[in-house]
Amino acid sequence: MSETAEWGNVCSRVDTCALTGAAAFFTGIKGAEVLVNGPLWCYFYALRHLEKSNSRLGERFHGSQPDNNAVVYGTEECLTDALDYIRENRAPSILLIENSCSVSLIGDDIEGIAAKAKLPFSVIGMDSGGLRGGFAEGYSKASIRLWQYLDLPDIKIKCRLGVNLLGATTAYFNGRNDLEEIKRILETANYRVIAVPGAGSELETLQKIPAAQLNIVINEELGLETAKYLKERYGTPYVVAGIPYGLKGTLRWLEKIAEVLPSDLESVREECVKTQEELLTAVNEAKCTWGELWFDKIIVAAPGTTAFCISQTLREEWADTEKLTVICQNTLKDLRGPVEADEILLAEKDSKKIEQILQQADNTLILGSSSESSVLLREGKIFWCCNIAYPVQDEVLLATAPFAGIRGAGHMLQRLWNLKIKAQLPY
Repeated sequence: MSETAEWGNVCSRVDTCALTGAAAFFTGIKGAEVLVNGPLWCYFYALRHLEKSNSRLGERFHGSQPDNNAVVYGTEECLTDALDYIRENRAPSILLIENSCSVSLIGDDIEGIAAKAKLPFSVIGMDSGGLRGGFAEGYSKASIRLWQYLDLPDIKIKCRLGVNLLGATTAYFNGRNDLEEIKRILETANYRVIAVPGAGSELETLQKIPAAQLNIVINEELGLETAKYLKERYGTPYVVAGIPYGLKGTLRWLEKIAEVLPSDLESVREECVKTQEELLTAVNEAKCTWGELWFDKIIVAAPGTTAFCISQTLREEWADTEKLTVICQNTLKDLRGPVEADEILLAEKDSKKIEQILQQADNTLILGSSSESSVLLREGKIFWCCNIAYPVQDEVLLATAPFAGIRGAGHMLQRLWNLKIKAQLPY
């Protein structure tokens, strides 16, 4: 890496731009579509990232393709052409038009241009703000923009044990499988999941969001600001629960929710006990042959919530190490750093130190992405990689097994033990 490179660069190694984040939220609404008012590079950059979780996303993801003259004199002509195509060929429930970084500097009134087109569907316009933030900032901004646009009436009679999941996304690595497991656990505990904005709910369902008794923030970097807005607008309380990893972690996560909105957790506890017995049998047999699940050093590098929650479970349930370093892509406000971590670094502030740590790492387990493991590979280090975040170039994940929750506990232990075993094999 060059001395001037920043580890947390947007559109670079460990993050994507705000345009991608905003598009992730709106394409996560069933029936919604997105029009990128910007260069093809921005369009394909976002599409390449988002279509990992939806191979048919290109049908709902459009680009206006402004030329060099449009970037100087305005994008109305090319934007109108794109809107004409969508009106004639598509029928979205709602359309997001987002300006790219360069087009944002022009100051085009994109909602005014859309109004002239007399479209038969709702349109929301926004600047992506890519120069001022990454994926999380774009996702959060788009979410709040939707609620401001809808301005739903408050629902006085709330749905008993009704909850919304905020800050969920299938654009995170294995995010769809984790979300399904989270919903399953909540439903097992008798909660009713009303809406999951940006991760599968359709617009009609999202209009019921004020009916919830509680908003549960999954990824803080994506959902906290939205939770604050909804509390101010509708009075709905929220809890920043994070992501449940491991069996103890899942129960702790669920109990945190139950402190605010009590429910019967006995069925989940029974499932955790049964799963723990099964995993203990398998792990004890592995220990007899391969020893303890120990790695000299462990580095966890991922989006903020993922990094904090996984590192908390690592030493508590899964593995042990001499030194645990946590690298977060985002600053978290409500989730506190786990005491199990020996060092916590932020990609946006500690890029030089992160580069140094990666270049000097040896005999290290990386729970992160291909960005971190590629550094150790170039440096000729001995390491083992367990991918938990994008970008991922050295693994194909096809199964429906989650990383989170009760079912994810067995999956993650399986991945870690297999790394441990392969490290000791002579071939």
